[in-house]
Amino acid sequence: MHWLLSVPDTFSLREVVRRSGWLLYPPFRSQAVGDRLLRVEHLAEHTTVDLAIYQAPAGLVIQTEAHLSGAEVEEASHKAWHMLRLDENVQPFLRSARPHEALRSVRRMGARLLRGASLYEHVIVSALVAWDSQGMPDFAHVAGLVDRLGVPLERNPTLHSFPTPDRLLANAGDLDDVLGSDAAAHIDRIAHAFQGHHPRIRLLVRQPVTGAELAERLAAEFGLDAPAVGLLMLYLGRYDYIPTDEVALRRAAAYWPGATPLAQELVTFFEQWHPWGGLAYWLWDWSQPQAAGEPAKSASSIPAGTPTS
Repeated sequence: MHWLLSVPDTFSLREVVRRSGWLLYPPFRSQAVGDRLLRVEHLAEHTTVDLAIYQAPAGLVIQTEAHLSGAEVEEASHKAWHMLRLDENVQPFLRSARPHEALRSVRRMGARLLRGASLYEHVIVSALVAWDSQGMPDFAHVAGLVDRLGVPLERNPTLHSFPTPDRLLANAGDLDDVLGSDAAAHIDRIAHAFQGHHPRIRLLVRQPVTGAELAERLAAEFGLDAPAVGLLMLYLGRYDYIPTDEVALRRAAAYWPGATPLAQELVTFFEQWHPWGGLAYWLWDWSQPQAAGEPAKSASSIPAGTPTS
């Protein structure tokens, strides 16, 4: 069966998938150079389906070989809406970003970044990601978790959904085998939090606080380190939060060779795009180092969109 979702005229699934290649992890897959997004999803009525999402002139098509109930169609639609950030209006950011050379990719790929299907998934993934020396995420532990503990797709048992909190808690031995004892204990703690206090956690995320305040509360709630909090804030769409962790500072030091940028300098620079500074950070082209020298010392000394050192 298949059904349609209405999308903004400016939305392009291909742009989102191409833009988000570095963020794809199982159970996501893509086909046809990003024209089709696939994901195994376990729905609330205990149906596990392989969703295919593609764009047609009439809107966004969601297709599955299973026959779903009305409630399951609604659930799958809501998850697709969330994953593709269809509730976000990024046009103001696009207008401010396009003139800047290091954000030139927004001209051809937009600014939407794919994310998982739920707050629970965002927290688990953020906690498990490792970061390489170039500041890129390694989802190996996430892939292992999905493969070992996700619900298998009946018609193709090699494919699995993202594991629910109940499955993680019921398979502590497998969790330890996949992640090691320390990481397993951390994920077990998060799974317990979502199993018993999900409404309270949702309220925590929705409180009208600054990005920095929310990041501090999430770190305490889930025992997350600074790079994990930065990724989680991206998943939450809290673009007013600009990462200043060791991964961010390492990126900045490579971008401004010969300088040692401070956390506040990074915040000052990206606040030019407030309230989109965090999104500008994540979409920035860090691959072209600037001339060596001393980093800028104040906001007034940084030309908009043209980093100097």
